[in-house]
Amino acid sequence: MIWYKDLLFYLISLSVIICDQVTKSLIKEFVPRYSAWPDEGVFQIVHGVNTGSAFGLFSDYTLLLTIGSLIGIGFVLYFFYKNSFDVIWMRISLGLIIGGAFGNLIDRIRDGGVVDFISVGWWPAFNIADSAISIGIVILIFTLTFGEKLGWYSVSKDKDIDID
Repeated sequence: MIWYKDLLFYLISLSVIICDQVTKSLIKEFVPRYSAWPDEGVFQIVHGVNTGSAFGLFSDYTLLLTIGSLIGIGFVLYFFYKNSFDVIWMRISLGLIIGGAFGNLIDRIRDGGVVDFISVGWWPAFNIADSAISIGIVILIFTLTFGEKLGWYSVSKDKDIDID
């Protein structure tokens, strides 16, 4: 698979970005900031703004987090470019990660913070982009850990690895 012709990767990335931005726009329009619906319960739709990273760490470091996001996106895209994966799970996981990273990056650049709106129990509020990144990382780790054993790909032990 030639990396720039990978329709699956781009469709997943674009779908995540669109779903993330549409849901955040709906939350901004219909849910007052810092309110919740329903008022009580394990699952709530909330309207919060996170100026930090995951779990609210590094609050108000928007520029640093924006630069970190760009570096992370660049790293994942470079990894994708250098490897041109035929393994569908690798392409799906990287598409989810890139789509989620871009979704949150758009918010940071446009608004200075990320809209979080899904609240489940005691867990900090999150959004579609956060979910896509988390699911993508789990799939990536699983594929890298067990993919060869499951016969999804094979790694040649005699081949030199080119890291440039």
